[in-house]
Amino acid sequence: MPPSSAAASLAYTGGGVASVTRFRPDVIHTYDLQSPSTIGLLASSMLGKPVVAKVLSTGRHGDVRSLLRRPLGRRRLRAIARRFSGFISLSPEVDAELVEHGIAAERIWRIPNGVDTGRYRPAEPGERERIRDDLRLPVDEPLTLYCGRFATDSKRLDVLLEAFGAVPGRLLLAGEGGDRDALTRIAQAGELRGRVEIRGPVEDTAPLYRAADLYISASATEGMSGSVLEAMASGLPVVASPASGMAELVRPDTGLVADDPSALALGQAARALLADPARRSLAGATARRQATSRYSLESTADRLLDLYRSVAEGGNGHRG
Repeated sequence: MPPSSAAASLAYTGGGVASVTRFRPDVIHTYDLQSPSTIGLLASSMLGKPVVAKVLSTGRHGDVRSLLRRPLGRRRLRAIARRFSGFISLSPEVDAELVEHGIAAERIWRIPNGVDTGRYRPAEPGERERIRDDLRLPVDEPLTLYCGRFATDSKRLDVLLEAFGAVPGRLLLAGEGGDRDALTRIAQAGELRGRVEIRGPVEDTAPLYRAADLYISASATEGMSGSVLEAMASGLPVVASPASGMAELVRPDTGLVADDPSALALGQAARALLADPARRSLAGATARRQATSRYSLESTADRLLDLYRSVAEGGNGHRG
């Protein structure tokens, strides 16, 4: 079926409900407030089990506004707010949006995304040069990295490319998405020609981070960026456009958030970090420490288990 058709949506939802009811979980955990949460609502009604929802992002492309644009979206949101036992939030912006739409603050748990700090680690001496040689990238130029979806609407990669026009060195974009051809055309024009590498998805992104000097994000909205966490765990400083959830990760001691959403401001922030190797080194080391102390998989798993136990034992997801 066409992926955007109503029949495909109904088939996905029906299949999801059937799978959940066969599995008969003690707690249903859904990701985002759209179709997965509708599956959670229906399966919960059939099984009498509690549901918790992870809200992935906020703003125009976030969970709440995306759901409200869907058929029966407002009614579905009211049902979710009334019946779900807990909500996992990644940022203060997500907290505020959930409260605005009728979800009690006591049912909101702040549980960050986790990152595998063993897999994503800083480069060992000489490793960066070896990886760049394998990737056929110059070892004597600064390398800025982006990993993720090729989407100009939410990830604003057109803004990222515009910003990089005034940034020294090379830019590596790794990922997939429908805007790849458009991005390739931009990268082949003007001052970007020969300075931007656009590559498809790779099986293991960890070596890409160890090859880079700087990670960059132009996203307009995030919950808690997985790629930024991977960069931090890899000991990379991060430069980012202002976005929900970004300020919690990218602080003056781990990188720079641009002064405003413009390409000019993002380019200025990237140039400032690339021009100061000592600052980059210190920011990368601090980012690594924060990733291991605050965002490890073990820490996130422990907090999720606390939430699951609370709702499974008949609680309502209250943090207290």
